[in-house]
Amino acid sequence: MAIWLQGLLFTLTVVAAACVVIALLQRFAPPTDRAHNNELGTTIFELLTVLYAIVLAFVLITAWENKEEAGQVTYREANELVDVYWAAAALEPDQRDEVREAVRAYTDEVIEEEWPAMRDQEPVSTEGLILLDAMRAPVAGAQTDDDVVQARLTAAEDGVLAITEYRTDRLLQAQRGLSAAMWTVLVPGAILVFAVMLTLGTPTRKYQYVLVGLISGMVALMLFATYQLEYPFSRSGATDPVAYETAVERFDYIDANYAHDQLF
Repeated sequence: MAIWLQGLLFTLTVVAAACVVIALLQRFAPPTDRAHNNELGTTIFELLTVLYAIVLAFVLITAWENKEEAGQVTYREANELVDVYWAAAALEPDQRDEVREAVRAYTDEVIEEEWPAMRDQEPVSTEGLILLDAMRAPVAGAQTDDDVVQARLTAAEDGVLAITEYRTDRLLQAQRGLSAAMWTVLVPGAILVFAVMLTLGTPTRKYQYVLVGLISGMVALMLFATYQLEYPFSRSGATDPVAYETAVERFDYIDANYAHDQLF
């Protein structure tokens, strides 16, 4: 189901539930009879809504920024993989092929194994670390007197270290959601705002439906967006492994279009 449709259904469900509560309340206490509560109730309502809106907006913006940062990390890691693939040309043929096979195997591991694990918020295997060691070992053990070749080898080793750091960042971001304490603020806070709304008097019964429906719908929509963005690699708004799939295409292009002596 499309994410916009999920959001619409969730919002409409919340609004419908709010309207049911209003209908039950109006049977016993019509909104026109509660006008005497408005002076104090409006003050409390304005205070609560401002505080809640600030917290909810801050959480939503933070979740969005975390998702954007997670996407950028995937492209940085993928770019480093391509750079290491290029730089491996400075090695002897056997070592070059060993590094490139490790780079390809690592990229496939990310796409086929780590990505589903991150989507399900499960731990990933250590295979990725083993493949990183397989990339680094031939580069670290290579020796040369050629300054140009040495520069490429140094770049390759630095690239493997950068990949390791980006991988760590990616895996941490995959598990980093909102704390239980924050959800304890957001969900009961929404219920509290709704409860205070019910104490306010309105000129007509229909106006109360409109007031409560609009506010509860907006809060529900923002909570839904926060939930979907909480984990960058999970749920409907999950980041896809496009960066790594593009890297695989670049590996193929390098092999098909450049001789090894053209890579310097």
